[in-house]
Amino acid sequence: MPLNIFDRLSKLVMVLTVALVCSCQSESKEIAVVFPGKTWEVREPEELEVDSQKLREALEYLASESGGDGLEEVFIARKGYVIYQGDSIYKKHNIYSSSAAFTSTALGLLHGLDFVHPWTHVRYIDPEMEELYPTLQLKHFASMTSGYSGKGLSRWKEPNEDWSSTPYEIEEPLFAPGEEYAYSDEAQMMFARLLTKRAKKTLKEVFDENIGNVIGMGEFEWGTEGVVDSIPINNGSTGVVINAEQLARFGHLYLNEGHWSERQILPRFWIIRATSNQVHTDKIANTDREKVDGRGCYGFNWWVNGMKPTGEYHMPDAPKSLYYTSGLHNDVCFIIPEWDMVFVRRGADGNPKKGKPFVYNEFFKRMALAIEK
Repeated sequence: MPLNIFDRLSKLVMVLTVALVCSCQSESKEIAVVFPGKTWEVREPEELEVDSQKLREALEYLASESGGDGLEEVFIARKGYVIYQGDSIYKKHNIYSSSAAFTSTALGLLHGLDFVHPWTHVRYIDPEMEELYPTLQLKHFASMTSGYSGKGLSRWKEPNEDWSSTPYEIEEPLFAPGEEYAYSDEAQMMFARLLTKRAKKTLKEVFDENIGNVIGMGEFEWGTEGVVDSIPINNGSTGVVINAEQLARFGHLYLNEGHWSERQILPRFWIIRATSNQVHTDKIANTDREKVDGRGCYGFNWWVNGMKPTGEYHMPDAPKSLYYTSGLHNDVCFIIPEWDMVFVRRGADGNPKKGKPFVYNEFFKRMALAIEK
């Protein structure tokens, strides 16, 4: 039976309404975060709402401020999709001080397992620490406010400098815990020793069992120095040897607040704490590392875009949610939560001459132009 004019109009309205609803749903459809399996899925930047040309311009700026390795080991993922990768992302080498984020991550894992807590006094782990460090807590090591000092000259035979050749031999503190900031590799070594003693296994074993094997990082090295209770001590300050792709997986875990696929493998409360400023003192210690200033912008072995004592942000033109690991030779892993992005740059070509905070502030100022609103 033929439709009358009213039926036809009603049907037309229904069709148009369905089409409009579908169109709106399509336009507002959010791109879901994905987690890589053995490989990452590669997408064109525009598919992830990133302008290719402006991305290229930002990367060209970074290359102009970098050494000879340029963009060879750069890896960028948004929402778990790769939008840029260099030709040498599988080249492995030491990430130097970025390794400290692995040490604090071990603390986060042991915290989640209720082995220790950031506020655990170290004298309860090693009674030998009680006399000189009665108030020292694990959180002070992770925030570089421990004041810890190892006996002896540095490895370059210089007094009162970092990198004691006997980092586990205790001497008088540089300052009371929490009262000053002092970037210190030998303190990170003692930090790793204490965690190893409490875990009763190497930190690499702790990491692999709980994270590495879950997120598909694959094989990597973590150098050791010394033993405690017959267990090798992974160096708390350096020695993690991985490639850009592996480091990006680590970053993607943090980006997703410890969640990977269907599992919460690192406590969310730890991620929030570790990637927020934990340095609340205005004082910086008079050491050979005093130019490395984390006041107001250092979490638990992560640099954060916090406010310095000068009243300026660490990187004023970069996203305020940004945080990152930083190692020698421009080895960095940036997490930018408001962009759902992980940015890794690796190399063995020296630090930027203008300094990382300056160069990466300028880089992310340019990157912001590439992020489509």
